[in-house]
Amino acid sequence: MNRKTEAFKKDNLIILAALLIIFLITILLYLINSFSDTIPQTNSKDNAIAENTVTRIIDGDTFEMSNGKIIRLLCIDTPEKNQPKYEEAKQFLSDLILNKEVRMEKGISDKDKYGRLLRYVYVAKENIPSPCAIKDTIENTPRTLSDEVCITIGTPEDIFVNKEIIDNNYSYLFIYGNETCNELKDS
Repeated sequence: MNRKTEAFKKDNLIILAALLIIFLITILLYLINSFSDTIPQTNSKDNAIAENTVTRIIDGDTFEMSNGKIIRLLCIDTPEKNQPKYEEAKQFLSDLILNKEVRMEKGISDKDKYGRLLRYVYVAKENIPSPCAIKDTIENTPRTLSDEVCITIGTPEDIFVNKEIIDNNYSYLFIYGNETCNELKDS
């Protein structure tokens, strides 16, 4: 009987250890999956496109990332197709972020009713062409000394894309849902 009890204890210990290992592996996989959105990844060394790279501009306030996620800029509303300044707003956003890496911050809401991710978006200043070149391309007019500055001065390293669109008159402040849009109210 003693041998049976010892064998039973040994078998239970092995089963318990196996369950513990499975549990730890499950937690590890969950954590890796949870943080995968925050870690820039590349497809391959030959064709390296970071997941946080903008690959397509849908309209003046919506774009697609290289990972296939559709992003809707928070607290702005640019003209829709067939409305005045639609093409200009779309081109302005394209000049700011297309084929560039961006940093995104979530607001209060994660997604809109269409399933698009709602985000505040930032792009590094060194990724941006000359500020006036962007506006000149869109408006196709010569600049004068009295013209407003095209890109506002923000942090030394990033441009707040949502704010730039408002500051350059391609959108107005658009508060919806539970968003406060405090980041843009001083525009």
